[in-house]
Amino acid sequence: MKTYWIETWGCQMNVLDSEYLAGMLQAFGLAPVADPQEADVVLLNTCAVREKAVQKVLSRLGELRFLKQTVGKPEVIGLCGCVAEQEGARALAKSQVLDFVLGPGRIAQLPMALQAVHKGRRLSLTGFEESRDLDTHLIARSHSARQYVTAIHGCNQHCTFCIVPYTRGQEISRPLAEIVSEVKALVARGTLEVTLLGQTINAYRCPQTGADFADLLTAVCEVEGLWRVQFITSHPRFFDDKLIRTLGSLPQLGTYLHLPFQAGSNRILKAMRRRYTREEYLELVAKVREVRPEVALSTDVIVGFPGESEEDFEQTLDLVEKIRFSQLYGFIFSPRPKTPAAKYPDRVPRAVAGERLERLFAAQAAIALSLNQALIGKVVEVLVDGPAKRGEGLWQGRGEDHRVVNFPGWEGIAAGQLVEIRITGATAHALLGERVATGAREKEAAANPLLPVAANAPVRP
Repeated sequence: MKTYWIETWGCQMNVLDSEYLAGMLQAFGLAPVADPQEADVVLLNTCAVREKAVQKVLSRLGELRFLKQTVGKPEVIGLCGCVAEQEGARALAKSQVLDFVLGPGRIAQLPMALQAVHKGRRLSLTGFEESRDLDTHLIARSHSARQYVTAIHGCNQHCTFCIVPYTRGQEISRPLAEIVSEVKALVARGTLEVTLLGQTINAYRCPQTGADFADLLTAVCEVEGLWRVQFITSHPRFFDDKLIRTLGSLPQLGTYLHLPFQAGSNRILKAMRRRYTREEYLELVAKVREVRPEVALSTDVIVGFPGESEEDFEQTLDLVEKIRFSQLYGFIFSPRPKTPAAKYPDRVPRAVAGERLERLFAAQAAIALSLNQALIGKVVEVLVDGPAKRGEGLWQGRGEDHRVVNFPGWEGIAAGQLVEIRITGATAHALLGERVATGAREKEAAANPLLPVAANAPVRP
């Protein structure tokens, strides 16, 4: 086996997992390719948050089976990620083309899975061990000046709609010193922005010292050479006064804050087992804005949760109007295996839930457009990501508020630069700008070459 291809669905945790899987494959001498029909090994790193996740995977496996029959590749197909944990050995029974199943808690055992396949065995490795230590040196990092660093694995919250505790396991925090060491190593390689990852990241507690998430943020922000520190995803329950004060005291922290509220109705929040009220959420936002007035809030919202009435949904719309989020990710309720809400009665008809989602998106689009238009004329510092996906000659980057900024390129522009951009236009989803010709401050990423891109296929939502 000489080549591999990884397809990644889902969250940032999956993206980082794919980079780790790629690093292990590269340690075996395999090289990435751009097309599955050129790959000896194909890994599907999957997400189980939505109801149709398994059907998507089975459909993809069908396509790979056709490739194998027609071109003889891939030789080995592995199912990884949350669907792997959810389905386990059942996935092997459903698809004979599948060679092994590897849950998120077992990705370090990829070599064991490949050895089993080499001996003619089909293997399912799922479940969680007490320690989830991974050799971060094996992560095949992309060339980006933005990098992810895991701070805490798993989740203990058991919201009634969420499958994460079942597919990612219980919370295990990494030692603070280990995280800081990884960040320092990344900065030495040219990283300018680090995003700390965790399903409920502000529940972090260092297993060695007891340091909390505010302490971790302070320690990471002290790493010399970092432009910005971001983090996702926060739970409203775990914002105490110390953490709020920290948000206002660290200039290296980005102004982007993802803070899911899920529903604006206290009745629905209780049914979701979110353990806060709309009033408490509004109070929290007010406290955060008091110490960080420029904060750009994003959020997650579920519509059509079992029993949601029109009045309940109107309270969600009202909360969106009151807070005015910069970004909003909305979803129709999707029943997941093992979760209590999957058995709740009073299902909201799909057509009703869909209509509510459209109204939610329409309200948010107007808010986002207004907030973005208010930035026209301002000069913002942007970390360049690369050529924009749309628009000939345009490049794309993000500022500290995580808003996408598109602007015309120029001779010498490169990913990893910090540039000053004057905002000249806005849509609901992006900003438009132009380079500040005089006094522009640009900073090249370190010259050290980074490892090859890990997941060589687009990330699917």
